Amino acid sequence: MNDPKLVKLRDNYAIPPNTIKDSSRMFKMNAFFFWTAWSCVTNRPGSEISYTNNWPSDELVGNHATSSLILWTGFSVIMLIAGIGLMVWFYASRKDESLAPHEMPGKDPLLGGIMTASMKATLKYFWVVTALILVQVLMGAITAHYAVEGQAFYGIPLSGLLPYSISRTWHIQLAIFWIATSWLATGLYLAPAVSGKEPKYQALGVNFLFIALLVIVVGSLIGQWFGVMQRLGLVQNFWFGHQGYEYVDLGRFWQLFLFIGLVIWLVLMGRALMPALKNKAENRSLLTMFLIASIAIAVFYGAGLMWGRQTHLAIAEYWRWWVVHLWVEGFFEVFATVAIAFLFVRLGLIRLSTATGSILLSTIVFLSGGIIGTFHHLYFTGTPVAILALGATFSALEVVPLVLMGFEGYGNLRISRGTEWIQGYKWPIWFFLSVSFWNLVGAGIFGFLINPPIALYYMQGLNTTPVHGHTALFGVYGMLGIGLMLFVMKSMDPGKEWNQKWIRFAFWAINIGLALMVLISVLPVGLAQTWVSVRSGMWYARSADFLQDPTIAFFRWLRVIGDTVFALGTLALAWFIFGLKGGWSIKKMN
Repeated sequence: MNDPKLVKLRDNYAIPPNTIKDSSRMFKMNAFFFWTAWSCVTNRPGSEISYTNNWPSDELVGNHATSSLILWTGFSVIMLIAGIGLMVWFYASRKDESLAPHEMPGKDPLLGGIMTASMKATLKYFWVVTALILVQVLMGAITAHYAVEGQAFYGIPLSGLLPYSISRTWHIQLAIFWIATSWLATGLYLAPAVSGKEPKYQALGVNFLFIALLVIVVGSLIGQWFGVMQRLGLVQNFWFGHQGYEYVDLGRFWQLFLFIGLVIWLVLMGRALMPALKNKAENRSLLTMFLIASIAIAVFYGAGLMWGRQTHLAIAEYWRWWVVHLWVEGFFEVFATVAIAFLFVRLGLIRLSTATGSILLSTIVFLSGGIIGTFHHLYFTGTPVAILALGATFSALEVVPLVLMGFEGYGNLRISRGTEWIQGYKWPIWFFLSVSFWNLVGAGIFGFLINPPIALYYMQGLNTTPVHGHTALFGVYGMLGIGLMLFVMKSMDPGKEWNQKWIRFAFWAINIGLALMVLISVLPVGLAQTWVSVRSGMWYARSADFLQDPTIAFFRWLRVIGDTVFALGTLALAWFIFGLKGGWSIKKMN
């Protein structure tokens, strides 16, 4: 557990000494390693492939790519081309339904609008979102730095108190927390604004939910630290510590607490929207979609409760991807689409009929590929070839709408230039514009880079995965969360003009920093790993010998450039957000 001969190797992998605290836990971990190795090399009964479809690649043990991996990769590419062709034809055949400048309102429709107590109560959610962004970025910087310095952060020894496994867990978990909080707060703000009525005790419910979310965030992070530091028993760790499943790391108690919180949020949303639904107004179909998306967000998180402490790993992985893929990438995408449509309709920038049609189309396209496309996460978890075929086919179709995100981006750009008063909403709209860009690049191009079966066979677990993870999670959902936050904060006080200096810098620094982080560091390292994974096996692509090679180490150090620019952008964003309260982000009236 603390062999002096392995000091350098532990340092290369950022593993502190005595990470495993006692011999009984070490025995259990070795048993787990044996079982996973056995499942990778043992053929299924009556078959010539292993339980993991011969993954990972390693000629020494006879693991090589199967014919089905190659066949269904080819079919997925064909489906992608066919899908793009059909989508291009559809867009080309559509009549332009955008509003001409003279059809847009002459002044901001939100001026003089209602501002209920519960709507005002959502402001503190966004302050917490901003604080969590800063902590998440700090954890990301520490995690990335461990990769090149082992146990320290610019010479400061942190691994004893904040080991890699904790900084990485918090980095990912905080991203989920702040993005979800931003979106949930946007929903709580929009619901009474749409219905025009404030249900009794709605503000009390919003404040109670805020406190509950704070307890969940702080409690789960503390529990994860105690779990990783092995201050909890194995049973207590499952309930209050660290479950060990990426993106669903928090203990089961905190999961249940969060699920109850989402149900409370759904109740608050429903009771605020109900008066508008009863009126049978023209926008009822849009309201119904909003409510359905809200129900899906609350209910489908429950999939994360479908496994227990000793559930088979393959079954737990199946349900985990329901949360990661369907809950985050599917239903949150639909909810965000509805929320943005509501904002633009409320501002009079798009027609109600256009918004409703776009939402229905987006929902059908995203979910038709996304639901069955979830199977592309299960190629190597003991599933039959049929799952591989379905996952490859439908995950390719997920990329189709993302390829044409340029249309949405152009539409947002045109809206931002529509009338003089809309310039006040420039930066929220430009964050929506960046969502379109990163949807195409991060979710589309970098997603399809690793999703086909043969690509994932060689790339899974390499730096090509965080390329997709950073550009899709922060590039799409993070930018969307920031855009929604800015839109709500602007609409809370539409009469005040923003000082754009810091938000302008934040927008460009965050986007340029994210691009630099990926293009000059993470992606080159990932492609180099892929090359040696194909040539020599995945074991070598992940080995310390390869990752500590001077050339690879140079590219890993280059990440400091993008990380620094990105971090400065998030600091400028926080300075701007808090300045809306402090006054330095508001232009002084003459």
